Amino acid sequence: MSIKNVSFVGLWMAFVLAVSPLTPVAAAPPAEAAKGVPAQLIQAAKSEGTIVSYGLPNSWVNYGGLIQGFTKEYGITHKDTDMDSGTIISTLIAEASSPVADTTDLGLAFAKLVEDKNLSKPYMNAYWAEIPSYAKDPKGRWSAAFYGVMGFLVNADKVKNVPKTWDDLLKPEYKGTMCMKNPRSSATAQMSVLGSAFAHGGSETNVQPGLDYFKKMIDRGIPNGVSPSSANIQKGECPITIQWDFEALRNKDQNPNMNLQVVIPSDGTVAGLYIQFVTAGAPHANAAKLLMEYEYSDKGQLAYAQGFVHPIRTSVKLPADLLAKFPPAAAYKSVHFPKDYVALDKAGSAIADGWTLIAK
Repeated sequence: MSIKNVSFVGLWMAFVLAVSPLTPVAAAPPAEAAKGVPAQLIQAAKSEGTIVSYGLPNSWVNYGGLIQGFTKEYGITHKDTDMDSGTIISTLIAEASSPVADTTDLGLAFAKLVEDKNLSKPYMNAYWAEIPSYAKDPKGRWSAAFYGVMGFLVNADKVKNVPKTWDDLLKPEYKGTMCMKNPRSSATAQMSVLGSAFAHGGSETNVQPGLDYFKKMIDRGIPNGVSPSSANIQKGECPITIQWDFEALRNKDQNPNMNLQVVIPSDGTVAGLYIQFVTAGAPHANAAKLLMEYEYSDKGQLAYAQGFVHPIRTSVKLPADLLAKFPPAAAYKSVHFPKDYVALDKAGSAIADGWTLIAK
């Protein structure tokens, strides 16, 4: 699930489980106590010895580095089966009577389905108070450890004037230069439309401004019909790509000889949060809970940032060399965080349906 690129249409959502409450242990070693992780949880997780995940491949937001740190610290082995979001949900439901996976990672729009299908049980990690209210369920059924921001990746060798806003992209000089995925089948593309909606007075409850904007773009011939990939970006086939900033930053980092610039549109854009959880009936629930503790710890948040996403805990300070790879903090002042995850799910369907009416 390296880019979590699936449609919101007809899709479901998932999150958090806890096993029975753990009794505090008075004699926790200093290192463990400092992390806020009960020694009993660590011992129980080590006894389970392994953790099984769905959709956490090494390439997705640096889960490879995060899991490596987790296994090194606790000696717990890990097995992942990569799946797209829809497959993860259908598999969790199919396996409800005999669960296999312990944890997963999904977009915020899946949170309502997690609740409706009882795919999680409450668990609040030691850093719960630092998680913003819009990024967690008050009952502890899910929470988001990181987010991305919708932006532009611009090949400045091919684009003379780098666009800074959504409205810039409507200019005739950008005709035939823009690459994006299809909102009828791509969650990333749907969030692109939502990002432009925020820039034009819309929100997750009102996506029409985004559809109106893209109709103008289509009528003016700005899209070139190419679905972006790392390969066609490298080939120069996508002078301007609308994508998550973490994808854009990764492409920039992997192609240092190209003059690639990452732009956060200053007239408004959207953040995309991703939730993690312990699955209901997890066979290795303590190991999964311990992984959640690690994901939200300073080490875990830093590992996510090394995958170019934004840690949810603002108290985590990134090293200067890593921070320098991101656009400046001021560029992110235009970012809007969806607060209504139920509306966010419906927004995906509305965008997909609306795109059918404006696409040529």
